[in-house]
Amino acid sequence: MFELFFRYPAKVFSQGNFVLLSGWPRWALGLLLLGAALALGWRIYSRVRLNSESLKYWQVAVIWLLESAVVCLVLILLWQPAMVVAELKPQQNVIAVVIDDSRSMSVAEDGVSREQRAKQVLQNNVLAALQAKFPRRP
Repeated sequence: MFELFFRYPAKVFSQGNFVLLSGWPRWALGLLLLGAALALGWRIYSRVRLNSESLKYWQVAVIWLLESAVVCLVLILLWQPAMVVAELKPQQNVIAVVIDDSRSMSVAEDGVSREQRAKQVLQNNVLAALQAKFPRRP
């Protein structure tokens, strides 16, 4: 169900990074959030003190909390939040397999050169597994 809405599995999002795409600094967002919460608190406190004595303190606190949450949500949305995810998609990404052919690769260890050993490792189903997931280019 998660993939239906967000196009990627939840595991990819758990490894992603939260970023704000707006060019505005984060400290400004923090100051605005704090200032908005304080301003709403002062506004509610002054109105309740003058006009309504039937409200209890917990009711006033709930009103302040809800109003502050809405203002904070709007401010955060103005900073354009986004999630940066990195995922390889089969048949869309290309992987290059490169074997070093420098002189050091021709050094023999136990009668087999490093280059030959690298080729043997790749031929032991490593290339076949990669070709099953990713396109092959000549």
